[in-house]
Amino acid sequence: MKVPPPSKNRFLRGVYLMGKRYLRHNVGIQSAALAFYLLFMIFPFLIFISALLGLLHLDVAGILLALEDFLPREVVDLVEMYLTYVAQNSSMQLMLFGLFFSIYFPMRATNALMRSVRTAYHLGPPRNSVVHGMKTLLYTVMLILTIALTLVLMTVGDHLLEYAVVHFHLPAFLAELWVKLRFPVAAVVANFALLFLYALAQDSRQPWRNLWPGTLLALAAWMGLSFLYSLYVENFANYSVLYGSIGTIIVVLIWLYMSAIVLIMGAELNGTLMSLRKERAE
Repeated sequence: MKVPPPSKNRFLRGVYLMGKRYLRHNVGIQSAALAFYLLFMIFPFLIFISALLGLLHLDVAGILLALEDFLPREVVDLVEMYLTYVAQNSSMQLMLFGLFFSIYFPMRATNALMRSVRTAYHLGPPRNSVVHGMKTLLYTVMLILTIALTLVLMTVGDHLLEYAVVHFHLPAFLAELWVKLRFPVAAVVANFALLFLYALAQDSRQPWRNLWPGTLLALAAWMGLSFLYSLYVENFANYSVLYGSIGTIIVVLIWLYMSAIVLIMGAELNGTLMSLRKERAE
């Protein structure tokens, strides 16, 4: 069977344009820079989250149990080490320290991702650096609040549900339904967070069809790649033999690099679909 040329088949044409964009926009280099900022972001952010968990007396084991479903075991172990230590030694000073660096480094990561998104949409450098900086700060604060709220819903929810079932006669099936729906709700929240970042990176308002396909694909691809990479690390790879004590950091770096590629390629998909629609109109 003869394969139609890319110019005649929209799917093959889209694949061709995605590959061309990956090379032309240096997605590999941009992903490496984003992964670098994410690596420096993760540790102070874990300190802030750990201090928050300690002050609110949230369930660390419940969070780790949810993370084990799709993250590599080494990443979960690293998160567990920080969460357990700081939660047991929590203080307001430690939380403020983590909050400060949890804003600075995420701002750097957000700025790098927003510039990659602008490149995908062929927007060029930001016209007003002050406005761009305010957008970056706004998104960083919103992201931290979103993550904190998600953690509260996923951990405090169990205690609140038990209390509501016993004292307010909440039907037990509703409590069980919430336990099953917590992870999908977190996925929806993550999708809207990424959608908001794609929209915030624009100079003007974009139609929804130029934003949502890439966010859905990026989220689905990130979850799928994280799950497959987790299986690979646990069953086939043995980074501790190759890299010794820094094996865990290597696993985290590779996972962050793959995550950065997926986030950027989501914006590139939106740009590709816009190009295909323009070609079709012409």
